[in-house]
Amino acid sequence: MSTLAPARVLVVDDDEMLRVLTRAALENAGFTVAEAADGGRLIEAFTAVHPDIVLLDVLMPGMDGFEACALLRASAGGAHLPVLMMTGLDDVESINRAYQAGATDFVTKPINFDLLGHRLRYMLRAKNTADALRASEARLALAQRIARLGHWEADARGRFAPWTVETREVLGLPAGVDVIDVAALTQFVVEDDRDRLRDAFGPGMRNGKSFSLELRVCAAGDAERNIHVVAVAEHDADGAPRYVGTVQDVSERRRAEQQIHQLAYYDGVTGLPNRQSVRARLVQALASAAHRQRPLAVLSIDLDHFQRINDTLGFAVGNELLRAVGERLCATVRVSDPIARLTDCTWEDAVGRAAGDEFIAVLANVGSAEDAALFARRLRTTLGQPFEIAGQEMYVRVSIGISVYPDDGVGADDLLKHADAALAQAKREGRDCYQFYTSALNVRAFKRLTVEMHLRRALEREQFEVHFQPKVRGSDLRPVGFEALVRWNHPDLGRVSPAEFIPVAEETGLVVPLGEWVLGSACRQLASWDAAGVGRFVCAVNLSAAQFRARNLHRCLADVVAAAGLEAGRIELELTEGVIMEDGEAAIRTLNELKAHGFRIAVDDFGTGYSSLSYLKRLPIDVLKIDQSFVRELAREEDAAIVSTIISMARSLRLKVVAEGVEESTQLAFLRAQGCDELQGYLLSPPLPALAIEAWLERQNALALAC
Repeated sequence: MSTLAPARVLVVDDDEMLRVLTRAALENAGFTVAEAADGGRLIEAFTAVHPDIVLLDVLMPGMDGFEACALLRASAGGAHLPVLMMTGLDDVESINRAYQAGATDFVTKPINFDLLGHRLRYMLRAKNTADALRASEARLALAQRIARLGHWEADARGRFAPWTVETREVLGLPAGVDVIDVAALTQFVVEDDRDRLRDAFGPGMRNGKSFSLELRVCAAGDAERNIHVVAVAEHDADGAPRYVGTVQDVSERRRAEQQIHQLAYYDGVTGLPNRQSVRARLVQALASAAHRQRPLAVLSIDLDHFQRINDTLGFAVGNELLRAVGERLCATVRVSDPIARLTDCTWEDAVGRAAGDEFIAVLANVGSAEDAALFARRLRTTLGQPFEIAGQEMYVRVSIGISVYPDDGVGADDLLKHADAALAQAKREGRDCYQFYTSALNVRAFKRLTVEMHLRRALEREQFEVHFQPKVRGSDLRPVGFEALVRWNHPDLGRVSPAEFIPVAEETGLVVPLGEWVLGSACRQLASWDAAGVGRFVCAVNLSAAQFRARNLHRCLADVVAAAGLEAGRIELELTEGVIMEDGEAAIRTLNELKAHGFRIAVDDFGTGYSSLSYLKRLPIDVLKIDQSFVRELAREEDAAIVSTIISMARSLRLKVVAEGVEESTQLAFLRAQGCDELQGYLLSPPLPALAIEAWLERQNALALAC
């Protein structure tokens, strides 16, 4: 037995006997029947009953059936209601008037009551089908609006069927403009893309091939849009070729891709390609140089004593100077638009910013090593001219290291490494000069033996100590952990800057035992704080590249943590993007091993442009640390956008975000407003010895209680 309710029929007729007979016939056929005595009562009865179908007499006193039907169609919910008009008139004019008034069908009197129920069921089935179609079309239209998607049809000559509202909205076409063929569409396409449009819709369509392409359109003074067009070849019932397809507005996707690409491959301060981008360009240039059997030079350029500018005038002035140096460097190397040059893959010279105050120049068209020397001299002269920054003249001096293909190496990594080695030699020669790379530079290992011996003695005599820089929660500024930082107090040399001894430790391999010592010291201090009831905190410890490449790293670190009686989850291991991306697949394996032991993983200095974002979601990481260079420049719209993007991206990947280098209250306010999870920097606290940390925590707790 069917559980569906019987259909409701509203009979409108001034003939009471006919209403009685109609009711009896329809109720016998399984319908529910309501009545109205004339056309004037139709709307009232319709509102009260909500019928599924209406039987409407034509000739009635007062308001006739034609007028009543038109009124019903104009009322809410009456547009698609089936209306069967009953008439004793059989002239064509009356039939036409019935349809013009909105009748679905008509029947002449006298009515065949045996067939009436079947006729109504047929009309209701047709209505249900039409309702389902309209609902489906409405859902499709909504989905297309959400996806900014439209569809189209065209014949083999490129003539379009009338376009839907959604298609017109996607393209941003002005009202009243008809696009009847490809020629009409072309006028809305950006000029550089018009030939591709004509090629696709011309020979491609005549050959019966499906295709897809992306175009830029600009209609009615609107902003430029990126539109993805897909066409599928079909044949109609007569075998004639035709095309059906879609158009989709992918502008937001392209903008996001460009922003991510900019973040990954370009320096946020100068806009120049970063080291990874220049390396990719160098690989291409080397292939050309090998084919042409011509030399190629790589220059590593460092601004002498640049740190003094940051220390005395601030990072904002320093960054302005870096931008000005980059522009002058590009002009000297004849690269008017380095980003475009690299993207276009031409074999011209390239310029990039490696890091800090270091730049890279690739000279792909030198005739000899002497040409590279001539350029280095010209560059020193050009950069030696005064810069006008913040209303004052500034002067810079540069040290330059040069490596030349093929004499100093045939691979990109070798040439970059050797240029850096030559730069180090130039600095040791007194700066403000250039040096070529030679194998004799290997003697630097002997020259630095004294430093290495000092480092070894420092480890043996426990001259190192660990300072802890607090990290606070962004939501309420309560302490949540620390970063462990090594400090060296030499009995004769005094306090030695980490910037001086860490590179030596990395170069000599001493960074591995030094890193293990730092980790052990941090773990023991955490355990001591636990026992004293100071608090249970997470501590971040840096892993160097040498440590990360060591075999059985996970077991070694796990043993150090276990020896202190601490669980691995209390330790957050920080690695830079460059270390992780040195060998992406090997890094993933090592990180998975560390995660299996319970360690937390953080990517340090994120945003400097080394990592491939396609790898990011594959990495078993917990934390992104925003590079402090972006935090220092939050007043600049570009850097603020980058920081917001990193926080948003991390949130979507369910990663915690830590901002380091917070030095100003405005930076703190911005990062908290953006929902940054944790904050670290001198505004909150500098790195402190363990005893000073305990005093700092007491002050923080007192402040919290006071609030």
